Amino acid sequence: MSKRLIRIAGSKLLPELEKLRSREVSAVLENGNTYSGRLVSYDQAGLILKDSRDHSHDLAFTELYELIYDAAQPN
Repeated sequence: MSKRLIRIAGSKLLPELEKLRSREVSAVLENGNTYSGRLVSYDQAGLILKDSRDHSHDLAFTELYELIYDAAQPN
């Protein structure tokens, strides 16, 4: 049985972001706070998640610990 949750460390995130666009992800910050939502966009400084209430969360890569997503989730 394979694992469904994939964890990507903040330092290895940039090359993986394009395949995660429009997917549901959870972003864990260095301070332990977690934000969940759909990956809307990203740039060299950070990424933007839109949660289920349609609120945007602008997260800087410098404060990001890891990104978690479900491998079985359809693109």
